[in-house]
Amino acid sequence: MIGRFFRSTVGQILMITASSSTVTFLFSLALFSWLYPNAPPRPPWPWSVAFRIESLVDGLRGVPERDRAALLAGVRWPLTEARLATAASVCDALSKDTRELEAVLQDDLAATSGKVTVRECSDAPLETRVQILVGLGEQTLAVRTHAVNGTRRRLTFPLVGALVFLGVAVVLMSAWAVWLVIRPLRRLSDQVTTFGEQMSFVPLAEEGPLEIRRAAHAFNLMQERVTRSIQDRTRMLAAISHDMRSPLTRMRLQLDTAEPTQMVQKLSRETILMQDMVTSALGYLGNRSSSEAFEPLDLAALLQTICDEYADAGVEIHYTGPDALTVVCKPNAIQRAVGNLLENAIAFGSRIDVIATSAGDQVAVTIGDDGPGIPAHQLAEVIEPFVRLDPSRNARPGSLGLGLSIVSDIVQEHGGRLTLSNRVEGGLLALIELPLVASAP
Repeated sequence: MIGRFFRSTVGQILMITASSSTVTFLFSLALFSWLYPNAPPRPPWPWSVAFRIESLVDGLRGVPERDRAALLAGVRWPLTEARLATAASVCDALSKDTRELEAVLQDDLAATSGKVTVRECSDAPLETRVQILVGLGEQTLAVRTHAVNGTRRRLTFPLVGALVFLGVAVVLMSAWAVWLVIRPLRRLSDQVTTFGEQMSFVPLAEEGPLEIRRAAHAFNLMQERVTRSIQDRTRMLAAISHDMRSPLTRMRLQLDTAEPTQMVQKLSRETILMQDMVTSALGYLGNRSSSEAFEPLDLAALLQTICDEYADAGVEIHYTGPDALTVVCKPNAIQRAVGNLLENAIAFGSRIDVIATSAGDQVAVTIGDDGPGIPAHQLAEVIEPFVRLDPSRNARPGSLGLGLSIVSDIVQEHGGRLTLSNRVEGGLLALIELPLVASAP
């Protein structure tokens, strides 16, 4: 039970806090022992001075008057001067230090001595600036002691050193504690982000406090189940799509050899549409499992070649951009992404503009058409798989709505971004932004 508590977040933080306090105490003890190996440090103002004066007054009361002079001659620091007088001139300056010392002496000597007066002599040297007058019957004990700066006398080096070390130790130990707790949380957050992008199962190390280990274990189970479910459904869809190709091919062969009646022609068209849908589904699934390697590609040459091929087929298409533009990417995937966008543009527009630009470490490819465009509220939705819009932008029969989804997946795999927008003069504008040196996210 105790071991389980100290494996939790609260237990580990409490253990680290207790450890830092213990280390601070031991360091302070070692510091004082090193600075004062034989005696404790002198107490701060006014206790050292008050103690010596009270001891001196007690000693004077216990010896005959003839021996008092010898006793006064043996005074030591912090008292710099001590004498007995029948009448002593009183300094008139007051300060916080004199008030503190006077209050302490009056409390301790009120029952055994007369009036206590403490003043500061402004014109005296620093060593004899504080004047203490204590009544002893008919005589007055006049004592002089040093005046010290209030900040320096209270904040001694051992105290300051201990306080500084305490603050630094607590900060460092707290930072370490937070780092120990945050590190597995950060790994969990990064793994969640990666899983959301790639949907592939990568086990997360189950470490850290008990609560974080439980969360990591639950996340591992979740991503394993989700990945298995996606893989099973993908395999099932791929198998169905693949198995449909053979009967569709046989149907087309039979229809092509049959007499060309109106019904045969209609069935032939429907068979072709079904084959296109199966091919599109297989292409989408194949792209998600592609393992093509990254390599340098002259993107400008690729765009010019594709545009020339479409232009030879009678499409009004224009390329604008540099003659050479090298990027590191998956060449086949990029060619497929550009081809899908061009096919969409050709299907809905009569003029196509392809523009390539580069700035810094980024390259941008813009493909615009003069077609009907897409409603603004559906620009983000149309990128999702199997989403088809109204008939104004869905004139192609046999489409499953996977073209833009394939482009988006390819661009994201390269660490880029696909953006759709409507042109001011009419038509759709598709923008692909890629890093010059792309890599899998």
